[in-house]
Amino acid sequence: MAQLRQVPREIHKHIRARSYIGGSALGVSDGLVTNLAFLSGFAAIESNIHLVRIAGVASMLAGAISMFFSGILAGRSEYELFQADKKREAGEIEEEPEEEKGELRDFYIAKGLTLEEAERIVGRIASNKEKFLEDILMHELHVHQTRLSNPIKMGGVIGLSFLVGALIPLAPFLFISTSTASLVVSALISPLFLFSVGAWKGRVVGRKLWRSGLETLLIGVAAAGILYLIGGAIGFF
Repeated sequence: MAQLRQVPREIHKHIRARSYIGGSALGVSDGLVTNLAFLSGFAAIESNIHLVRIAGVASMLAGAISMFFSGILAGRSEYELFQADKKREAGEIEEEPEEEKGELRDFYIAKGLTLEEAERIVGRIASNKEKFLEDILMHELHVHQTRLSNPIKMGGVIGLSFLVGALIPLAPFLFISTSTASLVVSALISPLFLFSVGAWKGRVVGRKLWRSGLETLLIGVAAAGILYLIGGAIGFF
């Protein structure tokens, strides 16, 4: 009995759900930076811890809801743009098939194929209108349906990630009785979390952990510091 040939396992794993990973990193870092900056500025002009807590929770919830619907709208817009490109290219294939074949042939020639090899490949692809359209969209416009994210999932990932990120700088204000002490603790733990988020993102995309973490940390600290100074200036006047 003939032995079945085993398909070799893939050595290098692809990054799965890359759009959701990017959305998650965006949501966490944005939520943390936004609420840390807001609380820093607000605590600079308001010593009443109860008011600071209410404002921080309101900022967290408003930001999370906004990010949720923004993610949905972004996903819908991406899908609608893809459908518009698909419709337009399908019409061009019907009206000007030879021109579209020429564009695809030029692409394969630029990749190193000979004219004869490119014409043979394009001829095979063009015999199937769906595959022809898919190839045109992929090589000419660099879009593919499998790269589109589910708008609801994307909105949920970004919104929930924002909520988690915004809760980090807010937590000390919920458990400590004075706004000054809460701000100090928040200012200590938030940079560590910012660095961790940046390092995690760097690990996913293959960047150096310390560089990606430091980049995220510096952006967050700069934003919080600027708003703290603005809040102090407003309180002075």
